[in-house]
Amino acid sequence: MKKILSLLILASFISLNAYSTTIRQLFDALKNQPQTKVDEFFLKSAKAGYSKTTSLFWPKIYATYSYTHYNSPTNLRPLTPTKSSQLMQTNGNLPFSKNIYQIGVNVSMPVFVYPLFSLTKKAQALTKAAKIKKKLNFIRNEAAIVSLNAQLEYIKNLKKAIEGRINSLNTQLNTIKRAVKLGRAAPIEALKIEDSLNRLNIQLNKLNSSEYNVIMSIYTLTGIKLNKPAGMELARPVKEKELFQLKPLEYNLQASKYELKAKEGELLPSIYMQGFIARKFGKSYNTNKHVLRNYGSIGLYLQIPIFDKVVYSDIEKAKSDYIKNRYKLQEYKRQLIAQSKSTKDELKILSKSIILAKKNIKNSEELLKYAKVAFRLQRMTEEEYLRYEDNLLSAKAELLELKLRKWQDISKLAIIYGNDLKEIVR
Repeated sequence: MKKILSLLILASFISLNAYSTTIRQLFDALKNQPQTKVDEFFLKSAKAGYSKTTSLFWPKIYATYSYTHYNSPTNLRPLTPTKSSQLMQTNGNLPFSKNIYQIGVNVSMPVFVYPLFSLTKKAQALTKAAKIKKKLNFIRNEAAIVSLNAQLEYIKNLKKAIEGRINSLNTQLNTIKRAVKLGRAAPIEALKIEDSLNRLNIQLNKLNSSEYNVIMSIYTLTGIKLNKPAGMELARPVKEKELFQLKPLEYNLQASKYELKAKEGELLPSIYMQGFIARKFGKSYNTNKHVLRNYGSIGLYLQIPIFDKVVYSDIEKAKSDYIKNRYKLQEYKRQLIAQSKSTKDELKILSKSIILAKKNIKNSEELLKYAKVAFRLQRMTEEEYLRYEDNLLSAKAELLELKLRKWQDISKLAIIYGNDLKEIVR
């Protein structure tokens, strides 16, 4: 029974180790992370701003209630002279009172207010900017995952290369130690190899520290703690469409243009509709009996600005902001064009360099084989042999670095052109 239980535990352990996180799972994990949620709420806030601006076109309706005390009888509603004389002749309840209660409804609505149209377009541009920024930030996080995963792969493979060299040197060290015991080699030869081993172990410790930092960076982004890099391969090249990374600034420029138009529009006449209907209560001052009257009005009001210093100051500020954003956009566009060109050129060079680096590794491996034989036959000095060991490790490290830079460049282009990395990397 114990034997069966041990086998089951071993099988489950093997299956857990066989499972590895895919790059797609890392991308999917981004959707539930705080940064993505923050961008979603920024977009919701922008949409709410647009909704608020369009709501300014709608009527405002308020229910009102008031109580007013006057120092002399005041009319609940204006009376015509004929109606007033009739009430006086019949000793009727005159609608005048010192204490007046009122309930009613007030209505106001813009009929033509030019700045509202510009503010609506501004809010629309800001909503589009927030939507693009949300997508751009998600692609940036995807690119960060690709770069970090490539960096983790670089560290893991470099560690393997160093460990392979350590094993190779340990084999040679054991051979030299036996030769020293037999008096066929000087003790200093063993010390030289031990010195090389110490340097390699120090380098390995540094890589272990870097590996932990990269794993925790991926964990911060995705909530997933990797024990090995996710497999990655290029599904398709980056599609070069528009400069997607530029679009938030383009929409922000549009927003600042409409802000300027809105401020300039405050110098134009505006038309409003206002109305109210109310029921007023009080005690007639001549009979002390309760009286009530209904009273209402509706009208169109033309508002013409003649002088408002604040408006002119706001226009100057909005104009400065617009010009500043326009130059900022032009500068950023030049930077992106230059960056995309240099990155594409570098990718071409990297592809050629990777082919050469692979050939270099193959040559270094062959040369090391001959060096080991020559060193064993004492036809090569120890320094020369160690140089061949160094050359192989350097060749492997160079290839790994070239692959890392290639993934980093692909990630940069994906951000610039707004390509979803789920479609590029698998």
